[in-house]
Amino acid sequence: MTIFRLAPDSGAARAVPSLPAALVYGALSFGAVSTLAYTIWAFRLVPGTAGLYTTTALVYLGLGGLALSRLVVAPGAWKRFPPCFALVFLAYAAAWCVFWFGLRGRYQADLWGAVVGLAAATWLLQRAFGATRGFLVAFVVLFLLHSAGYYAGEQLYAAVGRANGRLLWGAAHGLGFGAGLGYVLWRLQAPRAAAAASAPAAGT
Repeated sequence: MTIFRLAPDSGAARAVPSLPAALVYGALSFGAVSTLAYTIWAFRLVPGTAGLYTTTALVYLGLGGLALSRLVVAPGAWKRFPPCFALVFLAYAAAWCVFWFGLRGRYQADLWGAVVGLAAATWLLQRAFGATRGFLVAFVVLFLLHSAGYYAGEQLYAAVGRANGRLLWGAAHGLGFGAGLGYVLWRLQAPRAAAAASAPAAGT
C-alpha cells in the first residue's frame, strides 16, 4: 500500500483541513457523487440487476476518489488518491454484495455487509496512509455516519417513493458516507502532519 505515498509529511502540498471542513466537504462532495450514482437506479438507465450494480459501482469508483482527493494533502493527491480509493471502495462494495446477495436481502444483510465492508475500507485506508493505530475509532465513526445516511435515505425513499425517493436515498447515503470518509481522512493525516511539521523545530 506504500505505492500510493499518501502519508502526510513536512512536504505536504497544503495544510490538513480542519475536522469540520473535512466533514462538510466529504459529505457534500461524496453526496454529489452518490446522487449521480443513484440516478442509474432512479431512472432505470441500465437493465438487469448485474448491470445496475456494476454501473453504479463504476460511478463511485471513477468519481469518488477524485471528489475526495481535495482532503488529501500529499503532493499529487489528485493522481494518487483515486486509485487508492477505487481499491477501498471495491473492497467495501464486494463485502456488501456478498452479504446482500448471499443472504438474499434478509437478516439485516445490508447492515452486515456494511460492517465488514467498512472495516475493510478503514483498514485499507490506514495502510495507504501508513497509520498503525486508531482503527477502532475510525471504523466506528465511519460506520455510524455511513449508517445514519443510508438508513435516513431508506426512510426518505419509503416516504417519497419512485425516482425522487431513490435520488433522496442516494443523496442521504452519500452525505453520511462522505462525512465518515472525511473524518477518516482527517484522522489519518492531522496528527502525523502536525508531528512532521514540528519535527525540525524540535531538533534545533
